[in-house]
Amino acid sequence: MRGVLLSLVCAAGLLAATPVTSSASAAPGPTAMSAPTSGSVFALQQPDKTIEVNIGERGGGRWYRSPAWIAIGAIAGVIVLLLIVLVARGGSGTTIVKD
Repeated sequence: MRGVLLSLVCAAGLLAATPVTSSASAAPGPTAMSAPTSGSVFALQQPDKTIEVNIGERGGGRWYRSPAWIAIGAIAGVIVLLLIVLVARGGSGTTIVKD
């Protein structure tokens, strides 16, 4: 029974660790191609605005709101629950088999 529980915990951990693809990264389906008009080509050649990158500034979020820490906490909770179940079931008992 312990092996089954441990296998389920490992499977859940691997399932939780698999990356999830977002809809923005999925490849779009085939679309109809048409010749661009001169207005759209001109619009593509003009940059809209400049992009400023400030590396020195830190983001303002709390560490406990990070999805990585939430996942670590969930995995730790499952492990603690598994340990409590194993201790409650008797832990390591000795089995004596007589012939």
